[in-house]
Amino acid sequence: MTPNQAGTKADQSAASSSNVIVTNQSRVACNGGGGPLGHPQVWLTLGTDGKVTCPYCSCAFVAAAE
Repeated sequence: MTPNQAGTKADQSAASSSNVIVTNQSRVACNGGGGPLGHPQVWLTLGTDGKVTCPYCSCAFVAAAE
């Protein structure tokens, strides 16, 4: 692996773990972006803290400020 490849992998990892979606809903669906890189659609319910994380892709859903 070249240094450039290592840097690219680290950049991709950081980008995917920082994916946060703000929502006005208490129940959300996540499919990982769909297509060949997605995952099965799952429905998630925001917790009492107003947050939930997808168990497949680690995408975080956060309740919008009221």
